[in-house]
Amino acid sequence: MAGDPGFWDVAWNWPLPFVTAVTVLAVPMAGIIWFICQLRYKQQIATLKDRVELVDERLGDAKEKIGKTEEEKTALHTTVKELNAQIENLKKRKAQLPRELQSIVDRLATLSATASNQVSKLSEAQEAAALSKHRDDSHEGRAGH
Repeated sequence: MAGDPGFWDVAWNWPLPFVTAVTVLAVPMAGIIWFICQLRYKQQIATLKDRVELVDERLGDAKEKIGKTEEEKTALHTTVKELNAQIENLKKRKAQLPRELQSIVDRLATLSATASNQVSKLSEAQEAAALSKHRDDSHEGRAGH
C-alpha cells in the first residue's frame, strides 16, 4: 500500500473539465445549502422566540393567578379566624345560658308571684268596691222610701 496514490494525487490527475464541472456545480450547491440552512435557522429562532413569548405570557398569567389565590387564601384565613372567634364566643355564651335561664326563670317566678298578689289585691278591691256600692245602694234605697 505504500504505492497507493493519495486523494490529492488522484484529484490532480483529474481532467480539468471534470474539475471545473464539479466546482461549477458544487459552489452554487454549497451556497444554496447554506441559504437553506440560514432560512431554517432563522425559522427555528423565530419559532423559539414565539414559544418563549407564549411561555412568558403563561408565566405572567400563572403569577396573576397565584397572586389572586394568595389574596383569597388570606381572606379565607381571616374568615376562618373570625369564625373561630365567633365559635369561641358562642361556646362561652352557651356556658352562660343555664345561669341566665335560671335568672330569667327566677324573675318570671317573682313576676308571677307579684302578679298573683296584685290580682288578689285587685279582686279584694273589687269585692270591697262592690260591697261598698251595694251598701251605698241599699242605704240610698232606704233613705229614698
